[in-house]
Amino acid sequence: MKLNLLDRSKMYIIGVSGGCDSMYLLHQLHTLNYNLVVCHVNYHYREDSNEDTALVKDYCKQHNIPVHIKECNTSEYHEGNFQKNARKIRYDFYKETGNKYDTNLVLLAHHKDDYLENVLMQLEKHQTYFYLGIKTINEVNGLTLIRPLLDIYKQEIREYCDLNSIPYRDDYTNFETYFKRDTIRNTILDKYSLDEKEDLYHKAISHNTRMQKIKESLSDSITFYTKHGYIDYTSIPDHLFSFFIYLMVYQSVQDKVSASIVDEIIKQIHSNKPNVTINLPVNKVFIKEYNNIYVSNKEADISYEYIVNKGEQLETEYFTLSHNGPVNYGVDVREDEYPLTIRNARDNDAVKTSGGTKKVNRLFINAKVPLSKRRYYPIVLNQYGEIILIPNITKNYKHLSTNANIFVII
Repeated sequence: MKLNLLDRSKMYIIGVSGGCDSMYLLHQLHTLNYNLVVCHVNYHYREDSNEDTALVKDYCKQHNIPVHIKECNTSEYHEGNFQKNARKIRYDFYKETGNKYDTNLVLLAHHKDDYLENVLMQLEKHQTYFYLGIKTINEVNGLTLIRPLLDIYKQEIREYCDLNSIPYRDDYTNFETYFKRDTIRNTILDKYSLDEKEDLYHKAISHNTRMQKIKESLSDSITFYTKHGYIDYTSIPDHLFSFFIYLMVYQSVQDKVSASIVDEIIKQIHSNKPNVTINLPVNKVFIKEYNNIYVSNKEADISYEYIVNKGEQLETEYFTLSHNGPVNYGVDVREDEYPLTIRNARDNDAVKTSGGTKKVNRLFINAKVPLSKRRYYPIVLNQYGEIILIPNITKNYKHLSTNANIFVII
């Protein structure tokens, strides 16, 4: 057990299911006089789950350990992925309990077999960017999760519990193959010899060491991207490109980044398209605008329209209407052309310029206006429906005078 991770002066929440792993961790740390508060969740997912709760309660009462029990209603997790929903319920409970004891430190009883199960699942899903397995310490929603048992195999834990009469209960669903993790455990990893497990473990450790070095070599690029919210993709070395894309996307969507997502993003970046939008999980989008790339929230369609009378000034989230400004942002408007309409561009908009009628979308492309900016870029129309100004891009051929009397600043 990795006791060097722990400090007797601190208080720890410890997640205890009643299985041999968490009961072993609880028994060992209580014996060593660590400050512990037990959290147990009864999902009522199995018909015998009350027996798990009774075991945990009895053990804690016998050893004078504070214990908090959460009794779940099946309606809390009946829709969607049970394991995902159960994890959220569990972590929310840890946080709620931690707030009562002024601690965010949570001990979990994942062991070496759990680590290898994760490795096999990641390899099967081609999730090989950066860390393989389970991290010894990581942060989730303000909680610091600590796993002191990742250097111990399940068999050692079970044998110790049996030898020392530490009570525990087996969750029979762990021996089924309904969930992917259980399938990996019971049909693949269970057939590995100890030498094969050790070989897989050391390969994962070696992979993680190599990936950490790559991550460190990308630190300047990631820092730039984090600070500015975008980066010129041509500044990333080719041999590190896929790793950078993974890191960039991971910042926004966390563990939902797959190799296929990374591959598609790279394919689109290197396409001839100057502007690219790719939908990502958790309502995010990857965006390429010429050489700049970034991840953003998926935004609803924007539509706005302002009616402007002579002499009015406006301050909106999309533009500022003023009586002065840079010449390219201004236009000379006759009295008979009021009221004006200022709105965002539409698909079929066209403007009559000195070089002929031009589609507004084509002018945006020629001016290299990023796709995301085109969604809210303002255009000015007179009362006859003629576009007379696209700020900093072009003017109607009848309004080429430099004596502008209104300016639309963006």
